[in-house]
Amino acid sequence: MGRVRFSWRRRFVHMPVGQHAVHLLVRVRRYECMACARSWTDDLTHMADEGRRLTDAAVWWAVAEVVLKSKSVLACARDLHCSWGVLNRAVLEKGADVLAADLRRLDGVEAIGVDGHVWRHTRTGGRYVTVIVDLTPRRHGRPA
Repeated sequence: MGRVRFSWRRRFVHMPVGQHAVHLLVRVRRYECMACARSWTDDLTHMADEGRRLTDAAVWWAVAEVVLKSKSVLACARDLHCSWGVLNRAVLEKGADVLAADLRRLDGVEAIGVDGHVWRHTRTGGRYVTVIVDLTPRRHGRPA
């Protein structure tokens, strides 16, 4: 049995809806046991990792924008109305957790190819990309 001792508000950055950034204002309560005087707070780890201001949905949205749409982290941070450093750290951690932790991601790869390419020429400059391709099928007479 516990009672609410006090509460405070915590702001989370959530994934945008359309072109509008969404910030969640969540009330966090601190409870106290009436029998033993121990205290605890609401568990918000299902929304965001401990101490993080970005929700998991916002991090996954940013990862998808950066990886699938070649959007810069700065552009994603502007869309979310958060700082570049917070978002960049979250995207890199998610990439390390998901991609680098998969020890089987390179199973069967015998040869790789690396190519630099300019894929858009504009007055303000080009967009450069480095492509890494599994060339193992070429060794066996199939297209890469």
